[in-house]
Amino acid sequence: MSTIGRPVNYAAREAKIERIINGAIQCFVKKGFHGAGMAEISRAAKVSQASLYQYFSSKSELILEIAKRYFSRDMNALKRIVDADDFQATLEKEAHLTGDRVGTVMYLEILAESSRNSEIKEIVINSSAELYDLSCSMFKKLQDSDVIDRHLTPEQITHFIFAYIDGVSCQIATTDTKYSPDMLRLFIQALLRPSS
Repeated sequence: MSTIGRPVNYAAREAKIERIINGAIQCFVKKGFHGAGMAEISRAAKVSQASLYQYFSSKSELILEIAKRYFSRDMNALKRIVDADDFQATLEKEAHLTGDRVGTVMYLEILAESSRNSEIKEIVINSSAELYDLSCSMFKKLQDSDVIDRHLTPEQITHFIFAYIDGVSCQIATTDTKYSPDMLRLFIQALLRPSS
């Protein structure tokens, strides 16, 4: 009998991980991190609990993976803005993520969990600092190229945009407020007026 194991089917493995992550997100959005259990997550993901535990040894590990993915998504969006020919149009386009209620609730859950979980807190602090630094350097570059005015510092611009997105996120998660791309566009145009 051969001692060689079956080759790993990476595509099937990744598809199952995605199902687990998506099932967990559904449960966490409905009940929060502490209200949803692993049995419920396995049912939502349509995998056995044994299979779930093969990929994630605990709910904490699953929450950590979701947090990493959310901040990675935000960093990739910011990099697309930095690399874009028309940064303002791309900024408006990428900020549509703010209007995603499921994503917004998950983001707020991650922030709340960071006050209780040191590993999540480290991800939040490090990722936020990285996003802030990249954003500041982008606005400095745009000011140095005379694309936008210098009436605000890059740090102030970044602060106001992040505060706007966080505020809209809270409203979307807690009220019936609808995300308005037009309001974001007006805000960005006022904040990032062209250099005269």
